[in-house]
Amino acid sequence: MDVSIQQRRNLSKKRGFLFWSIALSIVLVATIIGAIAIGSTYIEPGVVYKVLLNKLLSREIFEPTWNVMFENIIWEIRLPRVILGAVCGAGLALCGVLMQCVTKNPIAEPYILGISSGASCGAVAVIVLGGISTLGITSITGGAFVGSIVSGVLVFAIGTQMGRTTSTTRLVLSGMAISTIFGALTNLLIYSAKNSNQAKNALFWTVGSLGGAKWDVLLIPFIALIIVVAVAFIMSKSLDVLLLGDDSAIILGINVKLVKSIILILATLLTSTLVAITGAIGFIGLVVPHVCRTVAGSDHKKLIVLSTLVGSIFLILSDVAARGLFPPIEIPIGIITSLVGGPFFLYLISKKNYSFGGNE
Repeated sequence: MDVSIQQRRNLSKKRGFLFWSIALSIVLVATIIGAIAIGSTYIEPGVVYKVLLNKLLSREIFEPTWNVMFENIIWEIRLPRVILGAVCGAGLALCGVLMQCVTKNPIAEPYILGISSGASCGAVAVIVLGGISTLGITSITGGAFVGSIVSGVLVFAIGTQMGRTTSTTRLVLSGMAISTIFGALTNLLIYSAKNSNQAKNALFWTVGSLGGAKWDVLLIPFIALIIVVAVAFIMSKSLDVLLLGDDSAIILGINVKLVKSIILILATLLTSTLVAITGAIGFIGLVVPHVCRTVAGSDHKKLIVLSTLVGSIFLILSDVAARGLFPPIEIPIGIITSLVGGPFFLYLISKKNYSFGGNE
């Protein structure tokens, strides 16, 4: 009897996961079309759908009856921005899942290792010191990537003693210290800016934006996301076991040091790649995994799928709000994600039946 009940519960969970996966995939497609339609020039969602289908299939499935300008707006301006939002949202949510598992800390997020502070410092240094005028926007991305990698390497080297220890406490504390140092350097650079325009650009960058989205910057973050998702899927069972504690994982045959090192390196590289392009967009990596745990529990294979979908939807909608609340002024997207994510997270943790790992 107990076996039959358990089987029915497992079947119900599988159906629930399948339902949410399909539903969120449909919502994601609708969100992408809606986000492309909304802007200073409104374009009918039907036109967006037809233009995208014609472009993707390289054929005129639908006869063009719309303004030619709409095609350029959709394909060259809005679609790259929406895709970057989807990739960035999915990546940050995934990194949040991985960092919370490795550190076994429910408030861990992609930036816990000081990566965002390092990226901000690198980008602001380029802006304030004048590199942007000679090298262009790519120099900001390069500076941010270098800063984030330096930060990640320092935290990994100090926090894990070059891979010799798996102490999550040491790792988190090292991340906090490095983040504080880079944060102080960033503020120092901003205060030393020669004019208000430099300071404004620096401050805007530190809270994130998808404004730099172009087709030629999408390939690297997309490839990085695919690689990390694939590795996370392969290691999902090991991630499940890690939540039981290092000692239990070792007894069950898991190479804890190797698993943690791989996850930390991949999460650092993915976060660095994303932050270097969009700036530091907060709260997604913290809130989204907890939201998805209410459905997936501690099953990381399910958690990875749901988190990437919800993260993409959340960031795309946040970008729509950032562009549309006070036109023509664009609000930094990090402000929107924090304003929406903060209250929702407080509501989530106020629920009596919520725990780190799902419902109990």
